[in-house]
Amino acid sequence: MEIKSVMMMVNCLLITACSNEGCKDPIIDDVRFADSIRYDNSDFYLYTRTTGWNDKAVYFELYAEKPTLDQCNQSEIKPIYDVVYDDYPEIRYVKQIHLQMGQPEKLNIVYTANKNEGIENVYDVKFTR
Repeated sequence: MEIKSVMMMVNCLLITACSNEGCKDPIIDDVRFADSIRYDNSDFYLYTRTTGWNDKAVYFELYAEKPTLDQCNQSEIKPIYDVVYDDYPEIRYVKQIHLQMGQPEKLNIVYTANKNEGIENVYDVKFTR
């Protein structure tokens, strides 16, 4: 019985230790810079955002300005485009990712089921040049 109580206390401490003061959500998104590209004299920035705790979702976010993230990994600058990394229900890998301004979908992502043709770690994705 004591072990169960101790484990519950440890879990509670871990949860509160992960939360940052001032953030609405105790689970803070993991946001990572992936790449930047210059197009028509403008710079664009690609980030990955992982949300959720148990059921995680990864998004690609495209910014027209380099965002500054606060302690909650939020930015006052909104992405001009975001799209979920489509690897469910079947595992797929990003083969290419292209910037396509002037289109409703600002990112064209080409997926492959072949691990050897794609990028195994989604956080290593770069623009295809």
